[in-house]
Amino acid sequence: MGKNIAPAETVRGVNVSGWLGDGWRLFWRAPAVYFLSLMIIGLILLILAKFPMAIPLAVTPLVLGFYLVIADQDSGRSFKPERIFGGFAWFLPALAADILIKIFTTVGLIFLIIPGLIISSWYLLTWMFMIDRDLGFWGSMEASRKFALKDMFGWFMFFVAIIFVNLLGALCLGVGLLITVPVSATSIYCAYKDSVGLKSLGPSPELQ
Repeated sequence: MGKNIAPAETVRGVNVSGWLGDGWRLFWRAPAVYFLSLMIIGLILLILAKFPMAIPLAVTPLVLGFYLVIADQDSGRSFKPERIFGGFAWFLPALAADILIKIFTTVGLIFLIIPGLIISSWYLLTWMFMIDRDLGFWGSMEASRKFALKDMFGWFMFFVAIIFVNLLGALCLGVGLLITVPVSATSIYCAYKDSVGLKSLGPSPELQ
């Protein structure tokens, strides 16, 4: 499960517009890379459609792999399609965290929509903690939750902004999601980088 490394003690203020702007700019630095990554992920899920039980098992590791692609682009590394499969290195912790987050969110939704959204916002950085700090499933979830609770309203508003951006993408006949989905991921990456700080996902020494 990895070492239990706590998130940074110093909390920078939540910057919703700033992180969305940073995510937007990071996306447009290499839009073709993100489009290609989404196509590969879509193709994988299409193939797995013949085995419906396999799709929920593959989605979260592929999301982690997408974050690895984002980190590579941010660090100036060349695009390697196999990085999309890199998230499977955390297959079991990713599966466990995904199940628990869905359970917690569902419980929150039972008590109306807002509590469910608040709980979801607590775990927004779970996947980044997992691949950057290798905290395991519970350590990553707790690191994300404890970090979000230091400015619960700010992180909730950031999460709502991401939902709103994707709703706009969906309204554009769904085509807009090809932009808003990767921009959402790059924005979450930028939020983690700015507020927590990268550890293992930072630039390699030769790229610094």
